[in-house]
Amino acid sequence: MKNFVGVFGHVVMDYIVTLRRLPKPNTSIEILDRQRYFGGTGGNLARAAARLGVKASLASFVGDDFPDDYRTALHKDGVDTADLRAVRGANTPTAWVFSDSRGNQMAVIDQGPMKEAARFPVLRHSVRDVELVHLATGRPEYYVRVAELAESLGRTIAFDPSQEIHYVYTPRLFRALLSRSKYFFGNETEIVRAKRLARVTSTEGLLRITTVVVATLGSRGSAVYTREGRIRIPRVPPRRVADVTGAGDAYRAGFYAGLARGFDLRRCGILGSAVASFVVEKKGTQSNLPTWSQVLRRARQHATL
Repeated sequence: MKNFVGVFGHVVMDYIVTLRRLPKPNTSIEILDRQRYFGGTGGNLARAAARLGVKASLASFVGDDFPDDYRTALHKDGVDTADLRAVRGANTPTAWVFSDSRGNQMAVIDQGPMKEAARFPVLRHSVRDVELVHLATGRPEYYVRVAELAESLGRTIAFDPSQEIHYVYTPRLFRALLSRSKYFFGNETEIVRAKRLARVTSTEGLLRITTVVVATLGSRGSAVYTREGRIRIPRVPPRRVADVTGAGDAYRAGFYAGLARGFDLRRCGILGSAVASFVVEKKGTQSNLPTWSQVLRRARQHATL
């Protein structure tokens, strides 16, 4: 295999805009500050994993306006971008997040060509030439085709619908992907939704359909559920918290850094927690990506590896 993981998900330009207050309809307001960041579930995970020494392929659709500096950053960290496809005439997925001084937020999102992914051909390199296929945010109909190819080739599948589990999945499409997956990732609210979609009453009930459930629990750490039982993973505390956006993608990158090296699930979870602890220390999901040695050092301060 050329790569350990093929990451399917969004590659997004994030614009974080700070305002004194959120404007009312039919009014305008002055911007206090705006910053541009690289983002998207696919871009975040692939770049963080590659920084940790995981051979990662990124499969996504962007516009022909995709910024050179984002592509350069991916290449510099070793991400395989053969399946990062620019669609002619399309705009790169973009998110504008507006925040006020009281912590209120509004977001406006342009999905770009990812909204039409169901009509595009499957990006085969990130399935054929990897050990594990990671399905993050994106169109369920497209991912069913990706999963069918991965299954036919004997590839391991991880399913990670993130916030999109709340509004793009039907029970049928959710079960079609969960039943083909070895790993399912979600935070607490996403796991609640997953149980509803799968029509089970407990997190353990999901294990009738998949093999491993990884639940991130914020300040309470995380838990890995298998058919042998639950593994509690301690939180690795950050030095400070600037922005928790992207912590989940960082956790998955650390988890795969352990998995690619043959670590057990407990150690994989600890490494995930350690990577997330770095990412939340700065604004922007890719602003503070750690190296493997930095992650090992911090993880060992808080848990036995």
